[in-house]
Amino acid sequence: MIAISATDKKLTSSMDLRFGRAPYFLLTDGETSRFVSNPFCNEESNIGPRLVNFLKEHNVNRIVTGEIGPKAKAKLDEFKIQLIMLSEDKIALLHILKKMNLNR
Repeated sequence: MIAISATDKKLTSSMDLRFGRAPYFLLTDGETSRFVSNPFCNEESNIGPRLVNFLKEHNVNRIVTGEIGPKAKAKLDEFKIQLIMLSEDKIALLHILKKMNLNR
């Protein structure tokens, strides 16, 4: 399962460059896709590691985002979750899916 940080719950919305502060994540396996809300985006601290745990519970094994902190990165390494970082601002989720050949 792949998780892409998202600014809104629409495929036409942009990827959110901020991993921990992204309000939503698009979860997809190439066949089915759904959005989940980030339950930690308004928290004060330790957002990244808790968010990685949350995504792990959703069977995520790859994350596409823009920026990630060192604590979250350490947690990704611990769980062996692949990180794909994109620096393009305002790249549409549909465009990312197309690049990854997941636009079904």
